[in-house]
Amino acid sequence: MTALAAALLGGMPASAAQEEPRVAGSGAISAAEQQVFLAPHLQGLRPGTVLRYAFVHGGTLEAGYGGPVELQLSAGAGGRCCDVASAGGFPEAGGARALPGVEGASANPVILYFLEHDLREMQRLTRGTMNHFRRRIRLALAEEASSEDARVRWQGRELPARRLQVSPYLGDPMRNRFEAYAAKRYEFVLGDVPGGVVQLRTLLPGDTPGAPPRLEETLTLEGAEVVGAATNKP
Repeated sequence: MTALAAALLGGMPASAAQEEPRVAGSGAISAAEQQVFLAPHLQGLRPGTVLRYAFVHGGTLEAGYGGPVELQLSAGAGGRCCDVASAGGFPEAGGARALPGVEGASANPVILYFLEHDLREMQRLTRGTMNHFRRRIRLALAEEASSEDARVRWQGRELPARRLQVSPYLGDPMRNRFEAYAAKRYEFVLGDVPGGVVQLRTLLPGDTPGAPPRLEETLTLEGAEVVGAATNKP
């Protein structure tokens, strides 16, 4: 677990985060947490690789927006991959937000960037606290995550993947304060693609069956390239 992961999930300054969060009832890291936060998503990538994602904020709740998220991988200590930096930040309604770099990353920090954006959005929409929503997501991944096989397309090939889903607020003891968002679902689609992350998604269904979602955000892998080489597209 990088300091960034502990910081974003544990709600502490990155410089002070030293240990992996233990959130499941047994004190052990759950299989879902392992796959999302600790798996070596960047394994096998070369320094100089650029991972390109497309972010979209949509739904009927408010005006949509979107933009690219680009991660630049460089050699870390001993020349090993990877230190990670972002060129343009993370799209927000008011403009891109700068992202912290990560040294010696193994898991893909784009997951944490996406979740941290979501925490800011939940705080803005509900006037709740980021720490509360952070804790609910952590607990859901530790104790309630569902997992299923999926198929994705990358470079013209169909590949196996895993889809993890959680609904952190259905059983929230404070649900009455955030009832309008209780049905919000989080999805993580992970597979054998560069960076390990195919798509991240949050979905707040419409008020009636068949209605368009009130809120939907997706972060989707668009391409991967080594600087100076041709771009690969899914």
